[in-house]
Amino acid sequence: MYQPIILGSILLVTLYILKRMRSPKLNMPPLVRYKYPIIGHTYDFLTNGEEFFKQCRKEYGDIFSLYVWGEVRTFIGKEHFQEVLSRDDSFVFGKQVDIDSIFKHNIKFTNRPKVIKDYVLNKLKLYTERMQESLNVATQKYIGDCDEPNEESQYEEVIVTFSELTIDTTKLLRIPPILNFIYPGLQAFINNSILSLGIYNPAINHQKVLIKHLKNQFCKRLQEKVKYGDSWKRPDDFIQNIMEEESFDPNNINYEEIADKLCLLIVVSVHTTANSCTHAIMNLASRPEYMQELYEEQLEVQKEADENGILPFEALNNMKKLDSFIKESFRLSEHVATLPHVTSKDYTFSNELQVPKDHSIYLYVDDIYLDESLQGPNPQSFEPFRHLNTNASASKVSKNYVVFGGGKHACPGRQLAVNEIKFLHNIILKYNLRTESGKIEGPKMIGTIKLPSNAGIIFEKRK
Repeated sequence: MYQPIILGSILLVTLYILKRMRSPKLNMPPLVRYKYPIIGHTYDFLTNGEEFFKQCRKEYGDIFSLYVWGEVRTFIGKEHFQEVLSRDDSFVFGKQVDIDSIFKHNIKFTNRPKVIKDYVLNKLKLYTERMQESLNVATQKYIGDCDEPNEESQYEEVIVTFSELTIDTTKLLRIPPILNFIYPGLQAFINNSILSLGIYNPAINHQKVLIKHLKNQFCKRLQEKVKYGDSWKRPDDFIQNIMEEESFDPNNINYEEIADKLCLLIVVSVHTTANSCTHAIMNLASRPEYMQELYEEQLEVQKEADENGILPFEALNNMKKLDSFIKESFRLSEHVATLPHVTSKDYTFSNELQVPKDHSIYLYVDDIYLDESLQGPNPQSFEPFRHLNTNASASKVSKNYVVFGGGKHACPGRQLAVNEIKFLHNIILKYNLRTESGKIEGPKMIGTIKLPSNAGIIFEKRK
C-alpha cells in the first residue's frame, strides 16, 4: 500500500532536481529576494501587486525577475520595453492556453492577419453604421426602451455566445497553477492535454450555436441569390466574404471550420473591448463633473447624423474630448504587468542582462503609465483631457502608450475597438450617470490584474 506514496515521492524529487538543473548559466536579471520558501513571491504578487512592483523597480532596476507560481518570470520596465515589442525574432507573444486544441477545425485558418485586414479594417466605414444600430438596440434593451433587432442578432443564444465565449474558453486559466510549484509548466501541460484529448471543451456549446445559425444564413443567402439573380442585394459582411472565397464550395460547406474562425475572432476581440468599455462607463459615472463638457461635444457631433440618427464614419474623428477620455481610461485600467511573451532563443538585452530560450517575459506597463516624464503631471490621477492636444488618438500606439501592444504585432483591430467604445456618445446624449455610492469607483484588483468594478451605476434620463 506504500508503493504509490514511495513512487510519488520519487517522482516529485526527480522533477524538483530536473527543475534545478534547468537553470541556465547566463547573466540573468536579478531575482528579487523572497521570504516565503516554495511559493516565493506568489503571495506578494497576488495581494499587493501595485506597491510590490514599485518597490521591486526601485530596488532592482528596469529588469528584474520574480518567482511566481513555480516559475521565474522576468519583468521589463520602460527602458527596455521596445526591445521586446520590436524584436519579434526573439520574443513571441505568449500563449497561455492552446486555442487550437479548443477550436480544432481552425488549423487551416493560417491567414488571420489578412482576414482581419480585408474583412474588418478595410471596412471600418461600413461597420460604423451597424455598430451604431446594434448599440442603440442594446442601450434601449438594457437601459431604456427596447426595439426589436434584426437578422441573427435577434437570437439571445447568439448574443450569449458572443458575450460568454471568452470567459468559458479561459476557465482553465482561472485555476491557480499550483502544479507549477512541482515543475514549471506542468499546469499548462495538463490543461492543454485535457483540451487536446477532448476530455473537456468549454467552447463546444457555443460552437453548436454558431453552426446552427450559420446554416440558417448560408441556406437563406444561397436560395435568395438563385431566386433574385442580378437583383439580389448582396449582404456586405464577414459571412458573405467567407462565402465568396475561392475555396468555398456551396455543396460541401465546412460549418465547423467557419464557426471556429468566428470563435477565434470573438475570443481575441469581444471580451477585451467589453472590459475596456465597462471601465470607461465606470469612469464616466465616477466623475459626473465632466459629463457636461462631453455632452456639449456630443451635441455638436450629433448634428452630422442623418434622419435616422446615424453618424457618418468621419464624425468619429470629431469626438476629440471623448477620445481623450477613453485613452485616459485605457491608461489607468491596464493591468500592472501584462503582454506576456516567451523567448524563442537566448537573448541579451542592451544592458547585457540575458534570458534563456522559453523564458517568460512580462511588460511592467505601470512603469510607463505612472511616469511623469512620459504622461505629464500627476500621472496617477485620472485627467480625462490629458491627451486632448497631443495629436495621438486612443488607437495610436507609441512608446508611452502600449495598450494595444507595439511594433508590427500591435493589435490590428484597435481602430475598430476604439470606434465601438466611442459610441458612449449615445449614452452621454441620453443619460446622466453617477455611481450608486456617489464615490469614485476604481478597478477591482486581483494581483496585477485590473477588472472593472462591480459597483452599481445609476442612469438618469436627460430632460
